[in-house]
Amino acid sequence: MSNKAIFKTLLIGEGGVGKTSLLRRVTEGWFDVDLKLTVGVDFARLDVSRGGWRGTLQIWDIGGQIRFRDLAVSYFASARLAIAVFDISNPITMTRLRDWIASLYESEGEDILLIIVGNKIDLRKTLPPTHRCITPEEGRAFAAEYNAPYIETSAKEAIGIDLLFDEVTRLLAERYPDIGG
Repeated sequence: MSNKAIFKTLLIGEGGVGKTSLLRRVTEGWFDVDLKLTVGVDFARLDVSRGGWRGTLQIWDIGGQIRFRDLAVSYFASARLAIAVFDISNPITMTRLRDWIASLYESEGEDILLIIVGNKIDLRKTLPPTHRCITPEEGRAFAAEYNAPYIETSAKEAIGIDLLFDEVTRLLAERYPDIGG
């Protein structure tokens, strides 16, 4: 039996957008409304497969606070894929994602695999109609600027999580068909 390849995968975006909640939901199956902000970086592993292709994601959850930004870039090295996350209920987090992606491209080049995620879609049901949320169309248009897939999720309600990591696996399997095994 061959060893599974390990693929460094980044979770990037502003603090409070739900990166750690997405990670905990997919790797441990739980959500905590009182989850603390990530200081620096956190790690998790997730085994993935598609057909006969298998791999292990080494997921780096990069703290999003501005004071960690310079440090965060040092964690980008050798990443194969980045999941760039914004909070659909906070439009500035999508705007600031441009800076994260620019730093990622500057560090790793524009050929790194990228997925754009609009998280916290459960808030569309609970926020007042006057609250400005990013629409699915706006999210898709933003992702199209980077030629990246766009997926909406709710870590709280476990919506879109499987779809997100199926897409991660698909992209990795297509880019690295001879590595996973």
